[in-house]
Amino acid sequence: MENQSPTAGNWSSVQLLAFRFTFTYLILYNLPFPFGAFPHTVKVAQGYEFLWLNLVPWVGKHVLRLGHEIVASTNCSGDTTYDYVRVLCFLTLSVAASVLWSLPDRPAASYQRLHEWLRCYVRLSVGSAILMYGAAKVFLMHFPPPNLSKLLEPLGEYSRMGLLWTFTGSSRGYSQFAGWVQIFNGMLFFIPRLTMLGALVGIVVFSNILVLNLGYDLPVKLYSLHVLLMCLFLVLPDARRLMNFFLLNRSVAPYPDTALFNRRRLNFAALVAQMMMGGFLVSSHLYRTYAYEKRNFGMASRPPLYGIWIVDEFVLAGRMLPSLLTDETRWQRMVFEFPKKVRIQSMNGSWTGYELGEDTVKKTLTMQKPNDPGKEFEFTYSNPAPQSLILQGIGGGNEIRVNLHRVDERQFALLARGLHWIDEDADLVMDEERVCDRIKLADRAPAAR
Repeated sequence: MENQSPTAGNWSSVQLLAFRFTFTYLILYNLPFPFGAFPHTVKVAQGYEFLWLNLVPWVGKHVLRLGHEIVASTNCSGDTTYDYVRVLCFLTLSVAASVLWSLPDRPAASYQRLHEWLRCYVRLSVGSAILMYGAAKVFLMHFPPPNLSKLLEPLGEYSRMGLLWTFTGSSRGYSQFAGWVQIFNGMLFFIPRLTMLGALVGIVVFSNILVLNLGYDLPVKLYSLHVLLMCLFLVLPDARRLMNFFLLNRSVAPYPDTALFNRRRLNFAALVAQMMMGGFLVSSHLYRTYAYEKRNFGMASRPPLYGIWIVDEFVLAGRMLPSLLTDETRWQRMVFEFPKKVRIQSMNGSWTGYELGEDTVKKTLTMQKPNDPGKEFEFTYSNPAPQSLILQGIGGGNEIRVNLHRVDERQFALLARGLHWIDEDADLVMDEERVCDRIKLADRAPAAR
């Protein structure tokens, strides 16, 4: 049985209106792509973003009359008021454009060629987005391993986003597997004949991502929803064929291709250009995320005193302070993890971050809290043994001496347990959750009835 493509022949008025709206909205949403994705195009992308950075706050203030000023996010959130008002602007402009576009009444018209160009632009945009997601997982950009502070943070104090990040980042193998699957998925979008396959895989991938974003409150819900909807848009022309083949057990005819150009050479050149674009983007994304991992997680990025240090003795103004859990003055731990930063935990459990200055030649440390003169320290340090540290200096006008020893972070269960093909005692993993007991009870339930 041969099925007619939804793009074949004359379109109904509803199809025409829907296409005009969809065309305008998808172009507005995906711009400035491809500008910004290639060298020497960043200024064009910045110009497009600058337009919305001025228009969106104006709409919020004068049209929506919001009670607060709209500012673009500086903390990587994609679900801010700015983002939602911007989408509202896209929707409004798309409605207006589709109405104006429809004023010349042409009921017999269709946009088969323009539809194919829109599909081409959308799939390249989606492919680029998925490649970016995948490369960020292959290397330690999206899901880095748990940092030292996370190892010391009680589970109950994790945010849901922090829990997901820690869960995924604690297994490099799982994160890389997910990343390579997404890179494979992204590359499919750069080969026109594999568009449906890429979009179907993308629907599965981004359905999972969207559910994770909703379930764990990640601030990229709006973006992941749009990528999922664009995958559905790409599958839409094949929806009837898929239903006939998979659900109704009917034979289907090949989808009638609509070429981008009338000339064969131009279409071949377009195919080569798309594949080269995919190759360039996957290479650039992988190189950029590799450089990020090397810069932020390589051994060279670690400060000289890297590690978790436990305070054994704390002498303040000649008096040794006992390790009382209610004391906010005595230190319990010091964590050196990032250059120019150090975190200190007091005995009562509170954490304080300091800006760190370190001279490895003179063996001096300076720690300060901006705008708080009472929290400035100057120390000289020594290492009597590889895993021991002594700080001597002045803080808050008092002499301070601190003896510390370093903890091997591999002792934490999250890092200590690797892959076990054979597990004789699963209680080592699941004893507190009593999973084994519940499974055994479930297995015995039918016999009990």
